[in-house]
Amino acid sequence: MDYKKKYISILYSLIIFTSCSFYSFKGSLPENINSIYLSQISNATSEYRITNLLNETIRTSLISQNILDIVDEYNSDSRLDISIKSVDDIPNVYNSSENQYEIVEQWKLNIKVKIVWKDIFNDKLIIDKEIVEWAMYNNSGIDVGMDNIDNDLDGLIDSEDSDEYGSSREAALRMVSNKISDRIINELTSTW
Repeated sequence: MDYKKKYISILYSLIIFTSCSFYSFKGSLPENINSIYLSQISNATSEYRITNLLNETIRTSLISQNILDIVDEYNSDSRLDISIKSVDDIPNVYNSSENQYEIVEQWKLNIKVKIVWKDIFNDKLIIDKEIVEWAMYNNSGIDVGMDNIDNDLDGLIDSEDSDEYGSSREAALRMVSNKISDRIINELTSTW
């Protein structure tokens, strides 16, 4: 009788382990969704460059991480709509000049987007939320790779950071686009 209890206990443990490992390795995407349609990004701002940057980074991330197949609208299981709501340059660090005027030395670029991910087959919203990301840039006009600022707060400065290059505001746009893309990918993969 003792042998039978051990056998049942081992069998039960094996079933639990394989069930959990299947779930862990499978990921957390909805079971019926294998493809995604990325609709054209709408932009309610005058910052037209962010649309192309964001579109490129999201497509590249989805392809490189092999999360979902990107297909046309008529063959997709799901649809991702992205709307750029605001792009704001906010003064972050001031310094007094010789004339006693305060000068903005560092700016914080905030970008707010809304993402809506819909399960087309079940006609169900999976995600409907706003995301805000930011990066800092220097007003001096020097290359962002030499400004001694951790522009995207990743703990790396200038030559240590692979995405700190180019003119200050352009680099900030690129960094924010990368951060938003990472957040969107994280949202897609952690929904269920």
